[in-house]
Amino acid sequence: MMKNRFIYFLVFMLLPVVMMAQYKLNFGLRQQQPASELPKGKAPLIPAIRKSKTDMKGVVTPAGEQQYRLSDGWEMLDGKSVISSGKSVFDMAGNRADWYHATVPGTVLTTLVEQGVYPDPYFGLNNLHIPDSLCRKDWWYRINFDMPVDIDGKVTRLLLNGINYKADIWLNGKPVGDMAGAFKRGRFAVSDVVKPIGNVLAVHIFPPNNPGIPHEENEKWFGPNGGALCLDGPTFISSEGWDWIPGIRDRNIGIWQDVLIQVGGEVTMDNHQVITDLMLPDTTVADITVKTELHNEGNLTKNIQLNARIGNILVKKLFEVPAHGQVLATLSPKEFAALRLKNPKLWWPNGYGSQPLYNLDLELMDEGKVTESRTVRFGIRELSYQLTVDTSDRQDLRVEYSPTDVQQKGCPLFDYVSRRELKGKHKWTTIGRLRDEVDAADFKKIDDSGNPFLVIKVNGQPVFCRGGNWGMDDGMKRVSRERLEPYIRLHKEENFNMIRNWTGESTEEAFYELCDEYGMLVWNDFSISTEFYNLDPLDEALFLANATDIVKRYRNHPSIAIWCPRNEGYAPEGLEEQFQKMIAREDGTRHYHGNSRSLNLMASGPWSYIKEPLRYYTEYAEGFNSELGTPSVPAYSTVKKFIPEKDLWPIGDVWYYHDLHIGSFEWKDYIEDVNRMGNASCRDAQEFCRRAQVINYNSHRFMFEAWNHKMWNNTSGLLLWMSHPAWPSMIWQTYSYDYETHGSFYGCKKACEPVHIQWNMNDRKIAVANIGLTAYRNAVASFSVYDLNGKLLYDRKMKISPAANALSTAEEVIIPQDIDKLVLVRLQLKDSKGQLLSVNDYWYEKGLSCAPVSLGSVGPVHLQASVKRKMNAKDNRCIVNMKNTSGRIAAFVKLNVVDAITGEPVLPAYTSEGYFNLLPGESKIVDIDLPESTSSDKLKLAVEQLNGESTVYDVF
Repeated sequence: MMKNRFIYFLVFMLLPVVMMAQYKLNFGLRQQQPASELPKGKAPLIPAIRKSKTDMKGVVTPAGEQQYRLSDGWEMLDGKSVISSGKSVFDMAGNRADWYHATVPGTVLTTLVEQGVYPDPYFGLNNLHIPDSLCRKDWWYRINFDMPVDIDGKVTRLLLNGINYKADIWLNGKPVGDMAGAFKRGRFAVSDVVKPIGNVLAVHIFPPNNPGIPHEENEKWFGPNGGALCLDGPTFISSEGWDWIPGIRDRNIGIWQDVLIQVGGEVTMDNHQVITDLMLPDTTVADITVKTELHNEGNLTKNIQLNARIGNILVKKLFEVPAHGQVLATLSPKEFAALRLKNPKLWWPNGYGSQPLYNLDLELMDEGKVTESRTVRFGIRELSYQLTVDTSDRQDLRVEYSPTDVQQKGCPLFDYVSRRELKGKHKWTTIGRLRDEVDAADFKKIDDSGNPFLVIKVNGQPVFCRGGNWGMDDGMKRVSRERLEPYIRLHKEENFNMIRNWTGESTEEAFYELCDEYGMLVWNDFSISTEFYNLDPLDEALFLANATDIVKRYRNHPSIAIWCPRNEGYAPEGLEEQFQKMIAREDGTRHYHGNSRSLNLMASGPWSYIKEPLRYYTEYAEGFNSELGTPSVPAYSTVKKFIPEKDLWPIGDVWYYHDLHIGSFEWKDYIEDVNRMGNASCRDAQEFCRRAQVINYNSHRFMFEAWNHKMWNNTSGLLLWMSHPAWPSMIWQTYSYDYETHGSFYGCKKACEPVHIQWNMNDRKIAVANIGLTAYRNAVASFSVYDLNGKLLYDRKMKISPAANALSTAEEVIIPQDIDKLVLVRLQLKDSKGQLLSVNDYWYEKGLSCAPVSLGSVGPVHLQASVKRKMNAKDNRCIVNMKNTSGRIAAFVKLNVVDAITGEPVLPAYTSEGYFNLLPGESKIVDIDLPESTSSDKLKLAVEQLNGESTVYDVF
């Protein structure tokens, strides 16, 4: 232990020196790797099959009030081929054969893969066969469309919600504007060039200036994280390649969000904002303030009536908007008493309450006619924050503040440049200063100066933040709501309440909408990565323009809790002050946190497999940690989807390319422990993956339980690195890219359940972490020990009254010394009426570990399954009754509904329990929620146990 501590101390002491040395070096590779360093597979490449070209006119579909989406009929071709053809981009009649039918929204690579030009880059080593030149070309998109409505006498506008990296926009042969950066919308007045029929819209996409050269992951190294592409932020900087994803060959360039045509009057409204302000601690009254920008594109001053409706509440106000001018229209409760809502339905993070959402309907009326309508969805909640700061006259001042109450003055609050590093116990933590011009009297003083760490509060209640990082939603930016929703729901199912949008790689409407609906707080970075290691963006004005549009576009989402300038570092000197001023001006309802680690936080990491999980308790469980991770091999049913059969075993180059970094992150210890759990080393990939789920379950549960055991004792949050995979990966995930939920998912789900009983590894006390707002008096905790045959060896009960939103601790419990073999320890918590609140099993063998050695001797037993099916408008569920009919314990039982023909799991599926244990004669009810489209005529139930083949039951 002392040796390990010395090594970690040495690493942390040398880290700044190493990072400073790397700073000038991390442009990534200067030349392609030699062929000898590239991973090689045994399976031959299966070439893609080019789809036949289908020519079609552009499809225009309604997309809300007075706007229409250009949804299909797009074409795409690289710029060199366009010029070589000698034909005009706008010639749609005889100039289509060479163009690809394009996917919009989508990227260049999305189109080329879907059209069969290149193979699926997620399978095997296919990504190596896609040329990296895709990101070094310009590309043309075009679409031929007719206007869906009469445009005579109306104003027509074009809206592109997101391109990457730069674009020139042309309509009917005329330039209408340009765009730059992945996160800024493009709005263009096109009334003078649009036609009723026969329009040709062309978007000329330019690649980033510094796409970099990806390092291909191999057995020796995963390569430098990122490189030259970071210079071109704002963009998807991880697409140059990171330690969790390879280089994406087009760097995600293209029209990656939708394209709209808007038809209305000369005055339009934009960048709406809804501010909700509670009278904390009173939550029975909410003040609603509505703001929107009115833009007049006409030559005459206009008197415009703005109507705002929330349910039965309607307020109206006239605004004078000068010709070619802009007015910020504000409707406040000071002027309209109806905007002071009584007994509002509050939005809460998952586990603390429900997530009701309101609609604000806005209308513009010109001379008695409605010329434009928009709907804004919002939630009523107020964010507040506790943290420790310095002021001009004292240090270590613990404060609480609500930005809604303080930042309405529109000025920055904190000085992160004049920060101070703490000493002693919290020496990795820094704290900032209140600016001298800020009145400290506006902040509530808290008598807790020994706690430097951030606490996030919602509606006056502190939220114990538990969740994970999203490095990117999808490596190819396929980010439809339908594709993303299962991932966000899985976060809710595993009882998480926060997602960190790492470097803003997942910045799109659907992501935030789903976080609103499923109660996920969002820690939102902007797209700059690690200070002193990754490069800062070259064009700060471009970066700020994109960041400003992000704030203005997404600020109404109740889920967003934090704005943060970058990953693991402070904003570049030229941007820090501008960030603060912009967020105070354009938002004013959220905290701007100047660093994602160290600033009122613990140092991030480690990201490695921890062989002795007690260390989570003794070395790491402290404060708010935004990154803590460990390897996480998926289930075999997933692995065989992306690794060719010939490369499945033994572990080799294809595994390494999919992020199994054998020389780092203590992967060798992970693999060694997987093998130690059996009587012999694993024989094949299926056995390896099955045993790995024991480690996944335990390691993820132990991480969160370590933080649980210090809940609110200077400990307020833990975010895994990572919860979500951007592609088929072996590392840092709580579920896999295909929505399968493996051991990591259920370990998190167990440790993060709203009321959770646990046996602390450090002090052996029974504790209950209750994150809900309901207290339980006179509950009963039980501690029972069973041998492998289910014989009760030891039993103890104790009274405990779990307080609301708190940790409650009971007695220390030590297993009798005469119990020296592998046993199952079961903890149960029942309320005063005998209702089961929590059950938690540990496999114990001379201590608790991620991989109990003798667990490999626990073979499969006979189980009996019966299934009831619920199929109606709301449900498509299976209710499974699993019973252990044998005389031994069934260990790590996992259920999957599978296709009767292929045997593949039906996904996404939301299963109430997984990797559970059954005592002899014990039954368990498991709910499985299936996709709505799943029929019942070709399904079976697959039941997996540790160290045994899956059993398939024909019970449907």
